[in-house]
Amino acid sequence: MKKADEFRKVLDVPISKLSIDGLVQEICLCPEYLKDIYQLTSDGKQTVSWRAIWVCEKLSEKHPDWFVPMREEIIQRLLDCKHDGSKRLLMSILYNIPVASPISIELLNYCFDHMLAPQESIGVQALSIRMAYKLCKNEPELLQELRLILENTEADFYSTGVKTTLRNILKKI
Repeated sequence: MKKADEFRKVLDVPISKLSIDGLVQEICLCPEYLKDIYQLTSDGKQTVSWRAIWVCEKLSEKHPDWFVPMREEIIQRLLDCKHDGSKRLLMSILYNIPVASPISIELLNYCFDHMLAPQESIGVQALSIRMAYKLCKNEPELLQELRLILENTEADFYSTGVKTTLRNILKKI
């Protein structure tokens, strides 16, 4: 049985953080399995795909360099993604890896469009704000634009998580 099939069986049933941590540990010990788990992020079954992205997100915290070659594909997947949990995890992977030079304008536009969008989850909004800052911090003109947007946001309409992120990023700017 191929490793991807083994991983799929594990991800196709209700799963806990402990199970995810076990998969992360296994892949850290055998990095060649990264391609197998990453392949499952495009699985036809939404729950398998989401759980595989969750594993990749945890891997990106430990080994962000593993995901640099996949950056453009992950950005494109984020732009096309409709699942809230997957969007948050894809954003988190992108946040964990170093910013490319030149920065991705598609990703920056996505962040600007989604950071204050009421239809987005709190996690996607907060990560979009943080990612926008990460992308803009070495570009003075873009940083000013971000600051103006955040300063002119009516924070009372947002959750505590988004308000906290707004406040923290404005302090950094």
